[in-house]
Amino acid sequence: MEKVKNMDKGWKVRFPTKNIYVMRDHNWAFSAWEIGRLNKEIKSGAKLLHVDFHDDYLAPSSEKNISDIHSKEKALQVGAELDIFDFIIPAEETGTVKEVYMIGDFEKPSNEVYHAYTYNHFMDEHRKEFVKDDEHHSYILDLDLDFFNLHAYKNISNNWGSNPYLYSEEFIRNQLNKLKNNLVEWDLITVSISPEHCGGNEPAQELFDIFLDVFELKDEEFVNWG
Repeated sequence: MEKVKNMDKGWKVRFPTKNIYVMRDHNWAFSAWEIGRLNKEIKSGAKLLHVDFHDDYLAPSSEKNISDIHSKEKALQVGAELDIFDFIIPAEETGTVKEVYMIGDFEKPSNEVYHAYTYNHFMDEHRKEFVKDDEHHSYILDLDLDFFNLHAYKNISNNWGSNPYLYSEEFIRNQLNKLKNNLVEWDLITVSISPEHCGGNEPAQELFDIFLDVFELKDEEFVNWG
């Protein structure tokens, strides 16, 4: 698989047997969700768990044409026009995502989302609502690897692409295993590598390798998706 240092902005791969979509930059998550709906991997009105050091819950500018997505080509076109911080609201507008849950160390962005600062906070406050009527909903896990870099948000101008402060590998593996196994059976998983927010290519590669190991993807075949 391509090393992080060699990934361009449009790099993205899919592990078909597990419905896992991985991308360098997070705006492509919108495209993955729409393609997943078109491929019937998920149903419209999915529940989304967004695990990130940023809420990414800004509305796209009015000139971005978010409309019904009826083809993979259209999904990729819209995804390319979005930014890394405004891809969730468009998925609500298309109806692909209905309920948004978030885990991350940031202020709650809107009354329309459920927010927890940590995994344990989420389990205490929102798990019951999240798994309620689970037979009627599809479930999406959306993970940004910068969730494990404590410098991803604080003093961002000094830490862009450098100065990482990662959690211990033991903690990272523990959190990934909980997200993988302890909530629901995920219908679709999207993962953003976000190397600049991880502190650079080297720490991003470290986090990516841990993710691939925990989610048992090291020996899985993958395909490019657009």
